[in-house]
Amino acid sequence: MTVDKGTASIRTLPGSGVTGTSHLIHRTPARDHYFLDAPSLGEENFELAGELPLDHPLFNGGAGHFHDMLVATETIREVGELIGHRYFAIPADRPGLFYQFTLTLTDLAAWRDTGAGDTLPLATRIRARPANVVNDVPRGLDFHLGLTLGDRPCADGTARLVFLNSQVYRKHVAHTRWAKLSAPELDDAPDGEPVAVAAAEAGRRDPDTVVISEPADTTRGWLTCWLLTEGISPVFGTAGGRLTGLHLLEALRQASVVAVGRTHGLDPDRSTLGSVQVHFRGQAELDLPLRCVAVAGPLGRDPEGRASVPVTLTVTQRRRAVAEARTAVIQDH
Repeated sequence: MTVDKGTASIRTLPGSGVTGTSHLIHRTPARDHYFLDAPSLGEENFELAGELPLDHPLFNGGAGHFHDMLVATETIREVGELIGHRYFAIPADRPGLFYQFTLTLTDLAAWRDTGAGDTLPLATRIRARPANVVNDVPRGLDFHLGLTLGDRPCADGTARLVFLNSQVYRKHVAHTRWAKLSAPELDDAPDGEPVAVAAAEAGRRDPDTVVISEPADTTRGWLTCWLLTEGISPVFGTAGGRLTGLHLLEALRQASVVAVGRTHGLDPDRSTLGSVQVHFRGQAELDLPLRCVAVAGPLGRDPEGRASVPVTLTVTQRRRAVAEARTAVIQDH
């Protein structure tokens, strides 16, 4: 770590395949520069400086009309746990789990991909506040986010992270799995082997990055599909036999795009999520089927006159909620 004039500490984070090497800058009041290593009990401000990826199999695997907003979810996921352990003295044996996330694009034009192939700086302002403090140690953190692409502010968001004692976490995971398997009457599985929806319809180029099936029901604006966990790109990874957050968020995005395409005819090549709100309700096991239901709302217009459709989504596993989300899909002019 290096210190800049007593007001900022800079941590260089190794490249992760998402935004490459990035720098986490801790913005501290000048009066606190002698206490940079003291754990915080109040609000702390950071900036994560990096670049948009140029050849990521997922984030650069869309139609090419927009940069991928989900890159922001990965950047905050990568540093959220680090901030808790390093700056708020949360014990290292308590893993951090995100359970709420919101992001709204405030300047859609800034997200358009010009096709120039040049690197584009991505800066994320992070305001972190401790939550549920017990004996001067937070049990969670609340984040407020502000994104800038190049020199243009382009998105705002929030994230909430809870830190669980490792033993409690293991018991929670084991109990959740037991509860899903102990009631056979809750079994919920597709009639046959799910077939992936067409990549172009989901806004993807590579079929390996498609993570939802061909919808089984599309009546009255409802779309029911299954999440795919086999035969897909390794970019989604695994989390100890459970679905990763990236995998789940991408499934919600794809289901949203397919739902508005089939209900209102929006073009997936020119569409993007203008906003996303997700509440993670529980862990998702990779070896049990996951159902996603997406309901497209009425066709409307955003302030710039672009077609905009709200979508409500629920992901369940053996009829237990895994995630609930609301998105807005916007089609560019």
